[in-house]
Amino acid sequence: MKTLDDLDKKIIQLFIENGRMAPGTIATRLGVTAPTVRARIKGLEEAGVLKVSGLIDPCSNPTFTTALIGINIKSYGKLDEVMYKLVELDNVISAVVVTGRYDVIAEVVVEGGNAALYKITSEIIPKVGMVDRSETFVIMAGRNKWVNLSKGFESWGGMIDEINNSADDQ
Repeated sequence: MKTLDDLDKKIIQLFIENGRMAPGTIATRLGVTAPTVRARIKGLEEAGVLKVSGLIDPCSNPTFTTALIGINIKSYGKLDEVMYKLVELDNVISAVVVTGRYDVIAEVVVEGGNAALYKITSEIIPKVGMVDRSETFVIMAGRNKWVNLSKGFESWGGMIDEINNSADDQ
């Protein structure tokens, strides 16, 4: 696990302010060289501490349904295993082990309304195994809720392929 120093923290803070900020701009703001900033960003990404990505607000798109799913599992020694399996599923944005009423909470974003959410809760998540019971909380409204839709949005992935192919043609 990487220990963050003050420069790392300042670089991350500037990305939080503006994820599109160029390394040269960051360097100027922090009084260091651009190669130093680029090396730090690369190191943070390689350590799994920083990921620069485009995020969306699912609450602003009426075709998305966002939910939190509280899950109890049958075997307490398997919490991490269940968490890692869940986060590999399409449409699961995050999975965390928690204290309290549930063992694991998964956040999902689906396109397709209740039918898509029902499929995840009734067919897909139970296949992870060891699920004793679950409870789903649909997010009705949100503020400052940004997520990465990296998995489970196949039609969106097709758009990325189209963009990449058109860039290759140029």
